[in-house]
Amino acid sequence: MNATCLDGTEVVYGVTRIDLPSCDWSDAPRAGAQGDLLRSFVAGPENRLVVSVLERLLTGSASSAASSLVLTGPLVLTGPAGTGKSLLVRGIFRRWSELLGDGAVAYFTAADFGRELRAARSENNLNDFRRRLSELKLLVVEDIHRLAESAFIQRELRDTLDVLSEAGSVVVLTARQLPALQSRLEFGLRDRLSSGLTLHLRYPGQEAREELLKLAAQTRGLPLSAARRHALAQRVSGPAPRLFSVLTQQALRSCKGNSQEDGGVSKDNWPSFEQGLDLKPIVALVARYFSLTQAALCSPGRRKSLVYARGIAIYLARSQTKLSYALIGKGLGNRDHTTVMNALKNIEKLLATDSATQRTIDELRRILCAT
Repeated sequence: MNATCLDGTEVVYGVTRIDLPSCDWSDAPRAGAQGDLLRSFVAGPENRLVVSVLERLLTGSASSAASSLVLTGPLVLTGPAGTGKSLLVRGIFRRWSELLGDGAVAYFTAADFGRELRAARSENNLNDFRRRLSELKLLVVEDIHRLAESAFIQRELRDTLDVLSEAGSVVVLTARQLPALQSRLEFGLRDRLSSGLTLHLRYPGQEAREELLKLAAQTRGLPLSAARRHALAQRVSGPAPRLFSVLTQQALRSCKGNSQEDGGVSKDNWPSFEQGLDLKPIVALVARYFSLTQAALCSPGRRKSLVYARGIAIYLARSQTKLSYALIGKGLGNRDHTTVMNALKNIEKLLATDSATQRTIDELRRILCAT
């Protein structure tokens, strides 16, 4: 039996689903692990505590949410990639933007926060940047574990947290690990992050996986029986993207065999992904990893963070697939083969000297092999 609440939260057989505000993030941070296919966050019993807290920020009015959620410090969402941290904080950001206006809220990845801070200092606009942050009602910073190891940047973020805490504003951050374990952050910043509320997201359990498969199949117009959904959810655990990947593979196999068996799908009902099939999971993974949308990764944008992430995708495509430069360029926004070759050379140069790039490539390769 379903019980739908007035605030947009739905409980289905013990699984909580929160429908999030939709928006166009063509050149903005990623939709999150569940957001590649969905505009809802799905939580089973394993994440019930997290949802009970975040519902106050995701539903109702911003003022009532802020007043009912008393925090002495920032709210930090932790958990491995694929648990939906980005989807949740983006939903909070979008909700508060609608209620309070863009001037009262701000969203940064940790990398972009550092870049904008450095740019403000170099352009003698540091005081204006600080003032804009101090006037916020909501600040969201993603991937705090990737914050630059710069005393200036980390001190500025620490001071910003102090100012916003004193003003009663809400700060939400995401990280892979608990704040106390972020050894690359200076002590004062770790202390501020640990002073608030930390919520740990876990991978979806059996009930949540079944609901995710149901929603994903509905979104793509795929027939998927309850029995098949249950079997897939039992067989596949871990991050939500892995679940969606298996659903895609199942449908594509059905296409090739033109199968109409239980859980199958005809070519007429399934979008054609055969072209660029090897590139698609790489683009999706790199976009999630770097807090970008796939549309942004394939866009003409030339921000440093975009160019670097795009180069990583190109390197993985060349090393992990048999795709030509031309096909990779086509799959990444119709770029010509010369542009793709230059991007590949730049990443290869970094690999020879930059340990961070080496770690990134190694981690992405491991994830690709696991999905």
